[in-house]
Amino acid sequence: MSIRVRITAPLDGYTGEGPGGLAFVDGTAETSDPAIVGYCQGAGYRVEPVEAAPPDAPEDKPEGRPAAARKKE
Repeated sequence: MSIRVRITAPLDGYTGEGPGGLAFVDGTAETSDPAIVGYCQGAGYRVEPVEAAPPDAPEDKPEGRPAAARKKE
């Protein structure tokens, strides 16, 4: 299993193509490609793991009655 990482470009706010075809938006990109991660670590990019939501984390759903209850009215 690969670990997904967030890579921050040395140039603040950079948007465009980066090493290995990474698509940077506002200075950051994400990948799990070990070759790209290794290159970026050696080339001065900041590399940090992306926090994954735990599998039992609640989904972002609006509060209120379930959809089934609303349809019966």
